[in-house]
Order: sequence, then C-alpha cells, then structure tokens
Amino acid sequence: MGGIGKSTLAKKIFNDRRIEDEFQLKIWVCVPKEVKGEEVLKCVIRGAGGEPGYTNKRSELVPILERHVNGKKFFLVLDDVWAESRAVWDDLLRAPMSSGAHGSRLLVTSRDERVANGMRATKSHRVEKLSDEDGWSLLIKQVLPNGIESEIEDHREIGMQIVEKCDGLPLAIKSIGGVLCTKGNLRENWQAILRSNVWSMDGLPGDVHRAIYLSYEDLPPPLKQCFIFCSLFPEDFEFNKTDLIYRWLAEGFLHDKEDFWELGNEYYTELLQRNILEDTNKYHNQVECKMHDLLWSFTCQLGKGENCSGGQTVSRFEGSMKVRRLSIKGTEVNIEVIKKEKGLRTLIYFEPEIALDDLCKSFSNLRIIDLGSSHSNLSSLPDSLCDLVHLRYLDISNTELVKIPNSIGNLRNLVYFCCYGCQELSHVPPSIGNLRELRYLNFRNTKVEAIPMELSNLEKLSHLFGFVPYKNSLEGFSSLDGLESLSKLIDLLLEGLDRVSDRTIAERANLRSKNLLLVLNLEYTSLSSEEQLSQTDEKKISTEDVLNELCPPRFVKVVVIDGYFGRRLPNWLNLGAVALPNLRDIGILECACFEVLPMLGQLPNLHRLKIRGAYSVERVGEEFMQGDTKSKDPIVHTISGSARPAFPKLNELIFEEMPNWKEWHWNKGQPAMPKLKELCIEACPELRSLPEGLLLYATSLEFLQIIHADKLITVENIPSIKDIRVLRNPNLARISNLPNISNISIDHCPNLKAVMNPKALQTMRLCDYKMKLLPDYLTTTMSRKLIIRCDEELLLNIANQGESDSEWHKFKHISKVKVSTKDESLHATYQKTPFSFTTNVNANRVQMT
Repeated sequence: MGGIGKSTLAKKIFNDRRIEDEFQLKIWVCVPKEVKGEEVLKCVIRGAGGEPGYTNKRSELVPILERHVNGKKFFLVLDDVWAESRAVWDDLLRAPMSSGAHGSRLLVTSRDERVANGMRATKSHRVEKLSDEDGWSLLIKQVLPNGIESEIEDHREIGMQIVEKCDGLPLAIKSIGGVLCTKGNLRENWQAILRSNVWSMDGLPGDVHRAIYLSYEDLPPPLKQCFIFCSLFPEDFEFNKTDLIYRWLAEGFLHDKEDFWELGNEYYTELLQRNILEDTNKYHNQVECKMHDLLWSFTCQLGKGENCSGGQTVSRFEGSMKVRRLSIKGTEVNIEVIKKEKGLRTLIYFEPEIALDDLCKSFSNLRIIDLGSSHSNLSSLPDSLCDLVHLRYLDISNTELVKIPNSIGNLRNLVYFCCYGCQELSHVPPSIGNLRELRYLNFRNTKVEAIPMELSNLEKLSHLFGFVPYKNSLEGFSSLDGLESLSKLIDLLLEGLDRVSDRTIAERANLRSKNLLLVLNLEYTSLSSEEQLSQTDEKKISTEDVLNELCPPRFVKVVVIDGYFGRRLPNWLNLGAVALPNLRDIGILECACFEVLPMLGQLPNLHRLKIRGAYSVERVGEEFMQGDTKSKDPIVHTISGSARPAFPKLNELIFEEMPNWKEWHWNKGQPAMPKLKELCIEACPELRSLPEGLLLYATSLEFLQIIHADKLITVENIPSIKDIRVLRNPNLARISNLPNISNISIDHCPNLKAVMNPKALQTMRLCDYKMKLLPDYLTTTMSRKLIIRCDEELLLNIANQGESDSEWHKFKHISKVKVSTKDESLHATYQKTPFSFTTNVNANRVQMT
C-alpha cells in the first residue's frame, strides 16, 4: 500500500547515526516500475562515490561497480521495488555487489509481499496503518508546529472524522494537515474540509488517495503549475531550491518578475508546508527537496498532454498531443517524431548523448534547456542554440564544454546560465554582458579565472557563483569593483580573493550597500597550513585589508570564509548586532594564520557556527564568549536580568582540525549558549578539558561528539546530554554524571576506565580492535543493549562462555549483547531473558556448554 510510511521508516534507518558508524558505504536507490538496468547500475555507482562516465553498456558498468564496492561494507536500500522489477537484485546487482565486505546489508521496501518472498528476505516488517489516536497526533503536528493540542481542542471531534477518512495512511493525513495549516484554526474551515465532495469521488487515477486529491484541488492555480512541472523529473529526484525556482520563473509561473525570488520562496515554502514537497533533511536550511512517489505518480497523471517524460513513454509518443514540456531519460527515443512538436518550450535531458544542434533547430520556442543531470560529453554550444530568442534557462553543468561562443550574447531573454562543473571551460566572451535579463550565473568548478568587465552590465543578477576577481580592472577583466553595479545580488560566491591586493578595489565593490544579499561565500586559493603561514607579512596585511572592505549588509544570513591567511579575522565580525543582526550561519574554514576568534557571541541570531582548520588558535577565551552587555531587549535578557547570554540562539557548534588549541576558557560568570543542542570537536589533539561554563549554561545540549582529542581526560557533569560519541581519544579516562544519556559510542579509547551513572542508558557501542580484555566498567553498565566490535582473539575468548578465562560474565547482566569482528565474519549474540547464547564460531575452535 502506498503512503503508509515504508520509505519514511527506511529513510530513518538509513540516516541513523549508527548506520553511519557501521557501514563504509550508504547507497539509496529508488527502483522504477519499468526498470532500466543500466540506469540502476549508474545510480548505485554514484551512490558508492564513483562516476559511471558516458557509457550505457552493462558490460562496462558492472566492473565499475565492483571496483567501488570491493572490500567495503555497504548498506544498500532498494526503495519501492515492484513485482515487475524485483529481479533487479538477483539478475543485476547481486553479482557485482558480492565483492563488498562481509556484513553488508540490503534493505528493500515494497508494496507487494511477493517481492520480499521472491528476494528471499531473511527478515520482513509490515508497516501497519496508524490508529485513530496516532493519526490525530500526526494531524496535530502538521497543523500546529509546536504540537500544543489545546489550541485546537474544540476541533478534535471533526479532526478525528477527517483522520478516519484518511484510513490510517500517514501520507493522506499529512496532506490534509498541509491543507488545514493554511486555513487557520477556524472551526468552519475544518468543517469545510470534512464536508468536501472529494471524499465521495470515484475514478481517481492509480493509488491516489482522496485526501491527496483534495490537497491538490486546494492549491492556488500557480502552485498547481509548479507542482505538475515536477513530473518532468525522475521518481525520487532531489530538487535544489534555487534551480527549481528559476525553472518556475523561466516557465512563467512567477508572474512578478522583479520580486520573483521572494515569490518563488513563498511557493516553495508553501509546497513544503503542505507536504507536497518534502525536505531531504540533508541540509539544515531546506534547500533540497523531493516528492513522495505517490505524489510523483499523481503529478505524472495530471501532466499528461502538455508534459511528456521518461524513456519508454517518450518512445511511444506519436506526436498527437500538444506537448509543451519534454524530458528524455533512456535511449529508446524517436527524435524524428519528437521534432514534430514545434510548440515545445522545455527540454530536459538525462542522457549523455544528445543531438543538441538538431533539437535547437527544430524547437525555436524553447524556454528551458536543462542538461544538468545528463553528464553529457557536449564540448561546444551550437550556433542554433544561440538563435533561441525565447530561451530563459540554460543549464549545461557537468558537461565537457570547452568554450562559450561569442553568440551567447544573442540570448537576450536568458535569466539562468549554469556552467557548474564544466572542468574544461576557461574562456568567457565579452558578449556575456549583453545578457541583461540574467539573474543567475555559475562558473563554479571550472577553469574560468577571468570574467570580462562587461559583467558589470548584468544589473539584475541575483545569484553569482565562481566569480574569480582579476587582480585589477585595467586589462579588460572584472575585479571586485565590477560588483559595484550589481545591487540585486542575493547569493554571492567569490573565489581566489587573494589575487586582489588593493583595498580600494574591494571598497568599490560596496557589498555593504547590497541590501538583498543573504548568502556570502569568500574563498581564497586553496593552500596548506604551511603555505598559508609562509606568506609574506605584506601579503597577509593586504589580504586583511581587502577582507575588511568586504563587509556584507546587515541583512546577510550566511557568511563563509574559506582559505583566508590574514593574521586577524575581519573587523566586521566583531561588530555583532550592530553590523550583522540577522546572521544565522558562519563558517570559518582552513584559515591557518589568525590567532584570536572574534566576538561572535554578540550575534543575536546565530544558529550555526563551524570553525575548521584554525591552525594558530591556541586559546578560545572571553573575547569569543562575550555576550551583548548593552542589549536593552527584555526578551533576550538572562535570568539575572543584566544582559543576554552570549550566543543566545546557537544550536550547532563545530570545531575541527585545530591542532594547537589547548584551552577553552568559559567561566561560570558568563552565561552562554542556552539553546545549543549539538557540539562536535574533532582533531583537536591538544585540548585538555571542556570548559566549566559549558557544563553550567549549555542546558539544552543533547548530542556531543569528540574525536581525536588526545589530551582530553574527562567528560562529565553535563546533565542534558542524551547521545555521546567518543572516538580515538587515547587518554580519555572517565565519563561520568550524564544522568539522561541514552546512547554512548566508545571507539578506540583504550584508557577509559570509568563510565558512571548512565541510568537512562539504552545502547552502548564499544569498538576497539586492539583491546585484549573487555573493560571492567561494563560490569556496572546498566545499558539495555551492548554492541562490541573487537579482534578475533577476544571474540573467541568471549565465545568460550564456559571457560574460566572467558569475558562473558562482564556483560551477562545486560539484556542484549552482540559481539563481532570488524568484517562480521565471526560473531556471537547473548540474551539475558530468556537466556540464549549463539555464535558462528566453529565448534572445534570453541567448546560450548
């Protein structure tokens, strides 16, 4: 049954941190009903970190897959396998995936029990429908993000009737919840939904539930267009928010062209809120989404006529429909038949081989050409493409493009031009300055190192990525002052900033005045720590001066500084709420020369902070932790009422690769980080202890990860922690007084002697392939479940449960225990009640009693 939650459950397992720890590779593949073996192989190869190239031959793809999984322990999910496609494992993937390490796992979701039986599943789990009470709880979560039922307690009777009509299907309930959350909490609105005629409709296509159809019918007309447009992409396709909004703009779905970004964000947010699109949860700011397979099938039905997509569907197309949008996936396509459709406006290609010149000559009304997912071997743009006067969206990313022709300037209506990942591209013609309608331009991951000064003509540009400023503005190329006229920038990524040494050029960029700018990435040439430190004082000073002039506007939300080798971070980071009151996310990455962190604690809306590669920082002290003592806002005052705490909204804090950091000073007189939930410290080998202030004031901290902190001795007295991971900390001796801990992972911490007071502990994971004996602290561990990874010698000792020198008595009080070697070739399991002890260790090696 579709929409019952199979994929949701599988995704929770897939994203679980324990899976991350257990497997070297995690691969997710959505298996279409009409499966194409070559496409599945390509998807698995990419999931394994490989690149299939341009081949479509199974005989060439299989060896590529074998190489990428060879000797690696993988977790493979085949999602939504149909009876028609169940041979995808036995006939296609089983052989090449058998080169993976022992202990690899396959998880399959399907609506058909015959799939599980046919694939000889060792364990199966049936996802049941929700009870009415659980359905009501889910509905509340959709309608009220804070989940406070009292706000709609008068609607419970109506709500329960709506839940009953949804038949216990989570997707149906979420769809109706998405409708209700746009209606407010008026009782008559709920009654209108309950009385809708849709509930009695018959003849809906496929597996579409009436609740889903009602959700669609409730959409405003522009949102219906945006929804149906998504049918052009494959099932389980992951949409980038920015690209999707620009596609909508190119199609004419965003009628306010001047304020298109605000309107596009409203549409995107509403489709998420209505559960029509769902966040992939890969990023923290909802910049990537996908569509449930049932909704995707539904939108494919709705789009029939104007939209044509897929491989076999296109191959059967005979030109009888007025197709406006076409996506091609698969090689079985009759191009000659397609060419009859003179009204075609959108062309999306998912295949590497494309006769672009021929297609452009045939379709003079094209608005969108999207080759971004084709990985095409396209090396040049045909003249016919540059004659498409209606073209608005051109994505040629990840192709073999070498040169952009001068005739590109003919595309006067182009709003989106993406060359991301065209690694052979080095030249941009001056005619690009003729693209005065352009809003999006991307040269990221190319060889382009100079952009003509005509860039300054693009005054409507909103998104600019991969701009490498020229050293000056005297040779016909654009430097930082070329940004001066680009007042509508929203998202800006600058590369190679160290090429500019004149601060007056940076000053003329006038970033401070660009009030629409929300995201600013400032990147320098990638250098090692040693290379950064060896830069001359003169170069370091000029680098500092230039960055000081690149102060973003007060409305900016994200700032990333990467590879900067100045001795001080920019002054504007020290101005807190005065200069950057809306800043939510900061990344300071691979900056080896600065020694003192700025006063970031004064930023009132900072949610996430990541500092990586701060080679010269030895101490994090009061200047970093200082809050805004001048604040008069009573909402943000501390309990004492004197001033708000430092980092009042910080949720996530990450310190990585700081080899000389020794001390984190945060005294008990400085309240800070009251909303911090996640703290990660990695590769900070000189750090001796966690600060006292963290223990006192970070009362919301739930997740703590510490990796390779060689001199850290204790982790204790953090009552809010629920999940802790300590990996490769050779001198860690004690973990104690964590009363609310539920999960502990201990990986190669050989001197850990005490793990005390974990009263709420559910799961402990212990991994050390060098330990000869299990640690004594296990005898007092009250975990419900224990997972041990060790070498073969220790496992054999444990398996000898009847021998006097065995180790099993150290964990016999724990409910469930699993012990295995690294590759799981040997393993043993123990259960306290009812007692069982099993192992695959050969009987002639182990005497069992």
